[in-house]
Amino acid sequence: MNALSNKSFSLYFYSNTISLFGLWIQKIGVGWLTWEITESTFWTSFVTLALMAPAGVLGPFFAVFAENWNMRVASIILKILMFLIGILIWFLQYLDQHTLLTLASLSILQGLLSACYHPVRLVFVSIVVPKNLLSSAVGLNSASFNGSRVVGPAFAGGLIAFFNLEATFLVAALTYVPLIPVLIYMPLRKRIKEKGSQGNFFYRFLEGGKFAIRTPIILKGLFIVFISAFFVRGMLEIQPTIAGEILKQGSFGLSLITTTAGIGALLASIWIGFRNNKSKIETKLVSMLMLGLVISCIIGLISEVYTMAVFFTIVGFTTTAVGIGTQTIIQLEVEEVYRARVLTWWSSISFGSLTVGGIILGFVGEYIPLSNALLVMPIVGYLIFKLILYYKFQNNLFNRS
Repeated sequence: MNALSNKSFSLYFYSNTISLFGLWIQKIGVGWLTWEITESTFWTSFVTLALMAPAGVLGPFFAVFAENWNMRVASIILKILMFLIGILIWFLQYLDQHTLLTLASLSILQGLLSACYHPVRLVFVSIVVPKNLLSSAVGLNSASFNGSRVVGPAFAGGLIAFFNLEATFLVAALTYVPLIPVLIYMPLRKRIKEKGSQGNFFYRFLEGGKFAIRTPIILKGLFIVFISAFFVRGMLEIQPTIAGEILKQGSFGLSLITTTAGIGALLASIWIGFRNNKSKIETKLVSMLMLGLVISCIIGLISEVYTMAVFFTIVGFTTTAVGIGTQTIIQLEVEEVYRARVLTWWSSISFGSLTVGGIILGFVGEYIPLSNALLVMPIVGYLIFKLILYYKFQNNLFNRS
């Protein structure tokens, strides 16, 4: 049975997806405004990725605390604060008072709130639906997040191209509103907590990492998502810089490449959705990763906007397939009492890797043509993948078909 047949989960799923779209719309808008103000690849990358960095660095620590939080109260408070930050970003744009400092500061603050909310979001779905619907709910929740992080920028590109940044920031802020009453009134199941875990912070923190390392399929999933996030997804996070520096395009070019990447992500979400068991997902992860690396390398050779848009569609597809696939597998392998800790290790590796990868691209782009950096990055990724695959996993990752 599909989890969307459950009324509570259905309301949560749709309203939460809308709010996630807003987060990514805001990220692209802030990144594009930073490019307009500075025309610096480094600062544009830094501000854009400031939204991801706290989740990558602090995620596991927040996850340990989150296991003992009241999930309803935590969700409501965090979403209200994220809404208020969004309104402040819009208001400063309305007054035409944004500077590099305001953009960087507000992005970091929003990133900290997102880092707090991420482990809450990962656990929350397990107390919305009954156990027999959990597998379906986990898959849909993963698809919602991983799809929104590429589809959201597509909406942002369209809003910037057809309206302006003020309208973009207002829409982004308002997307948080529908979820708040749903969180307040929806019924929740009683949550299982690990007994005797209070006060032993570092034990619980390390236990999540140990559980991931001891479980082969989880360790392999983390390895796959690291390579994809660092060497492929980092490129998607600096699309405003690519549109401005390589394509020499304004908001139209940004809109086109973000939209096509979003289409690829949507197709990947649908494709993964039809693979209704874990083994069917496992067998496709390596091929999706390899395709993403190859296409990313080719993008470094392209400077024509329509051709690049086609290749961004494929990159959006492969990165989303890897993201949804690995997260779904890990979710299904983890016991409920470990879920926040282990899954936040996954998100930390994912977000931390794409953050560092994107910042490296931005930094290198200050000194050499960005197209050269885009060309070299996936080649290095492929070589590292092959080395670790051979020495750590003896060329045996997942069964392939």
